[in-house]
Amino acid sequence: MQNPLKNLMLQPEAFHDLKVRLLLLCVFAASVALAWWSINRLPASENLLARQNTKITELENQIDEFGRRWNPQEAEQIAGRFKQSQEQLFAGQDALGGWQADLKQQADQLAVSVKPGVTNTQDCPLPGKRFAIMSATVEVRPITPGIRTNSPYLRLLSFAQNLSSQNKRVDMLEFAVTGRSNSVNEAKMDVQLWSLENAP
Repeated sequence: MQNPLKNLMLQPEAFHDLKVRLLLLCVFAASVALAWWSINRLPASENLLARQNTKITELENQIDEFGRRWNPQEAEQIAGRFKQSQEQLFAGQDALGGWQADLKQQADQLAVSVKPGVTNTQDCPLPGKRFAIMSATVEVRPITPGIRTNSPYLRLLSFAQNLSSQNKRVDMLEFAVTGRSNSVNEAKMDVQLWSLENAP
């Protein structure tokens, strides 16, 4: 007896043709899906590009605004403050020696000695320059006065005030005084003197 399904089976050539057609149908479907995905993706890319262009425009507007804000009066004020700050710095070792001599003249019957300490350097925004910060200890002792109306304590306070109000930059870090009521045995001031020097 013959198998009735044998007549329903495909010939090998027809089966091969069917596989090729199914493969071509899959390739066509994948091409259509890729085209559809590309078309739907295009508006999102355009939106991203538009946002980036908006940011660039905003940044250009800010740059223009900063450029328009700068006016000659502000530039003159900044130049004046810069010149004033440079005048407050010591010019070098000679200027520091002159400062010590002036300090002893201002002492008003006080024995003054200056002990130099460590000199540190700090970067300066000016090209080829750096700050030199010299620490020093100023020791002050009262001299027994002849006839004076001011007490040694008041003379010391006046001296410290003059020291801190000079036109050069002198930072007073510490001010220590030893003594008894209405008299001073000794005072010690730790100061920092700022100068501008050429960088090596």
